[in-house]
Amino acid sequence: MSHFFSLILISTLLLSNDIPNFEDDFLQSLEEVSEIATKSKLNIDDAPAFVTVLNYEKLRKLGIDNIQEALAQVPGVQLKREASGVPVIIFRGVSQKGEVKLMLDGVTINNTYRGSIFHFLDFPIELVERIEVIRGAGSVLYGSGAISGVINIITKSSNNSSSTLFVSGATHDNYKGGAIVSLNIDDVKIALDTYYEKDQKFIDSTDRHLKDYSVGVKINNEHFALLARIKKSDVGNAYGALSVPDSKTDKYNNVNDTLFTQLTYKNSLTNKSDIKILAGYKQYGQEIQGRYSTFGDIQTRYKEDAYYAQIDFYSKIISYNEFLIGAKYETAKVTQSEWIWESTIPSLPKYNVTPDSNRDTTSLYINDKYSINPDFDITAGIRYDNYSDFGDALSPTLAFVYRINPKWRIKSLYSQAYRVPSWVELTSNPNLKAETSNSYEVGVIYKDRKSSVVRFNIYRTEIHNLITKNTTYTQALDDSHFFGAELEYLFTPSQDLDLTLFASY
Repeated sequence: MSHFFSLILISTLLLSNDIPNFEDDFLQSLEEVSEIATKSKLNIDDAPAFVTVLNYEKLRKLGIDNIQEALAQVPGVQLKREASGVPVIIFRGVSQKGEVKLMLDGVTINNTYRGSIFHFLDFPIELVERIEVIRGAGSVLYGSGAISGVINIITKSSNNSSSTLFVSGATHDNYKGGAIVSLNIDDVKIALDTYYEKDQKFIDSTDRHLKDYSVGVKINNEHFALLARIKKSDVGNAYGALSVPDSKTDKYNNVNDTLFTQLTYKNSLTNKSDIKILAGYKQYGQEIQGRYSTFGDIQTRYKEDAYYAQIDFYSKIISYNEFLIGAKYETAKVTQSEWIWESTIPSLPKYNVTPDSNRDTTSLYINDKYSINPDFDITAGIRYDNYSDFGDALSPTLAFVYRINPKWRIKSLYSQAYRVPSWVELTSNPNLKAETSNSYEVGVIYKDRKSSVVRFNIYRTEIHNLITKNTTYTQALDDSHFFGAELEYLFTPSQDLDLTLFASY
């Protein structure tokens, strides 16, 4: 596995009408609160994980356009594209698909088909409130696929932000527009967001067109919340879905459809304990038209449905403890799977999933943060998953956070994570085993509330049974080792300048 080194230095000159909010923005960067590491609100520097939070206002000032570009601002993250033009997010050098868990407002986007997340990386930054990222393993809370990273995109509509209208344009017949509409009816809050983007880019005989839209809605009151979204993207195959250039922009496409809806109930059982119950439905579909060398045109169609229910109980009843107990059940089923050739070539590989494939997953997990004293926290957790078509998985974690003084903190953690093979991988090779990983991390944080914050960490990850692809999917015979270091530095010498430096190896 290759190592990488990246160094990005960003100097952002704040506009004059942003200056009154400067001090609040900087203090927020020092005391950023996130729920991604423990599912309870916690300062990211006290969280039992290495967490990065990206806020819309700063991303806007940097000219960030979408989720993919935003994730380039996270230490240890690289971006690349496959020959087809599909974007790939690489966390800590792990470039295989399905190693990163992506959520939108807490709803998992990864599908069972391939574990894909690329169809949401073009989501526009104008609809995003913040992006919370765990750099490293997160299987204890998020299950399969959270080996090298976890991402949660929090939309503005989920936080009932004020109404907004945006529009932009560029060359290659590119334009984007959208809106957020929020209103209150008595104690009910309603928020709707939508956008449409089109790009007819065709460069150097490569089709990079894009037609993309989404509509989302959230309706909530004190205890209930209904969340729903549809998203559809039609992208060009660039150098071809199968690495053979497509010559007709109106014929060859990669179309992805997503629909999900979720109903959530939250309530306080006592002044020190809360319960959250949710149930949801997700649908994912993909249709690809492309060329396969000299053998002619190929068309694939795929759809899957998933239903899930989850319950979380969070409590501080026991002194010096904050613990979470949860359970989740999910069932996924293929509803369509076709692989159509213009001319039948039996010898060519086909990855169409059996139409009656299904997977039931039952999960139980517990996570406890115990404060030995005001300066020292120990967090321990464990998760058990059972897959009807694959077997069992166990994921423990242990983390320490020590506050030396108000300016200095030390973190260390150990975690195990796993990923079950996707249906496409199992179709290619039914003998595949689950990937498992062991991660070791240690870091130090320095905060000077007057002007700067520094975060530095090193890590080592061992992945067993790493799934790779040549002509078919196989597993590495030896363990795959990943080593690295990450640095974040925020410096504010004046009200007019916000200097951010991050480097990773």
